[in-house]
Amino acid sequence: MRRILAAAAQAPSGHNTQPWRFAVEGLRITILPDLSRRLPAVDPDDHALFISLGCALENLVVAARDEGYDAEVDDAGLDGEAPALVVQLRPMQAVDSRGNGLRAAIPERQSTRRTYDGRAIPSADLRRLESASRQDGVGFHLFTDAGSIEPLVELVEEGNRRQFGDPAFVEELVSWIRFNPREVRDRQDGLTHAVMGLPSIPRWLGRVVMTRFVTPGSQARSAARAIRSSAALMLFTTDRAGPRGWVHLGRSFERVALTATTLDIRQAHMNMPCEVSELREELRRHLQLGAAHPLLLLRIGYGRPMPRSPRRPLAEVLLEGPP
Repeated sequence: MRRILAAAAQAPSGHNTQPWRFAVEGLRITILPDLSRRLPAVDPDDHALFISLGCALENLVVAARDEGYDAEVDDAGLDGEAPALVVQLRPMQAVDSRGNGLRAAIPERQSTRRTYDGRAIPSADLRRLESASRQDGVGFHLFTDAGSIEPLVELVEEGNRRQFGDPAFVEELVSWIRFNPREVRDRQDGLTHAVMGLPSIPRWLGRVVMTRFVTPGSQARSAARAIRSSAALMLFTTDRAGPRGWVHLGRSFERVALTATTLDIRQAHMNMPCEVSELREELRRHLQLGAAHPLLLLRIGYGRPMPRSPRRPLAEVLLEGPP
């Protein structure tokens, strides 16, 4: 059980907030949001938080299968005032001895924020990503040519300008950056200096850098360079606004991210147009998405790995007794 829960807790989350709690009763696991780890500036409606819960759920299901359990998911509780996911594990009648490639990818998956090498991804591998994305109510869109990517670059640039021009966004981001090894060791969450490609510096100096030298324009240019070094962009949409649709999208994304990891394909979020409401509507119109909600935009390609984000000890995310 601890191995299954540890795999769930390795899921990605915005700013590496790790906004989940787990309650265990026998073979019944309840996944709950930890609202003390909300990101009100960048994620005021909590959609990214629930996407993260969907990623944790997918990891749990993958790990459970590898340990010899079927996982029966009940997401009806997401519609209540106290949203929760319930997973009932049942021993498999026959365990697949061939192993599970996605399970092995869980600890290897990462958001790789460096520039990539520009190589194209083979069509067969893109089809594998598309196949992995299939989930009820979730749309998956790939953009591989300059004609379709460049308009999205413009939206990402504008999203960076707006977000880094917003003091509340910058303050929230700074609060989740761990600028030196001591902060990483003490907190085991957030965006570490190594993950972001920064040197180790004192917090006071990090704050000065982030508030005085990191500008909306510099961030926009950096994001554009990163996208143009990549092989493709991928966008996830949901037909259903609300926790259930967001969790489904998270499951889809995590399967794609794990599948990409097995193919040595890197990925990093370029989510700014999905996080600024006006730009999200512009993105929806530009791509003629109809009623679908665009919520995750990422770049993919090939490049060297970066250090991985830390995770809190399992004891910190486990609830004692029933939820």
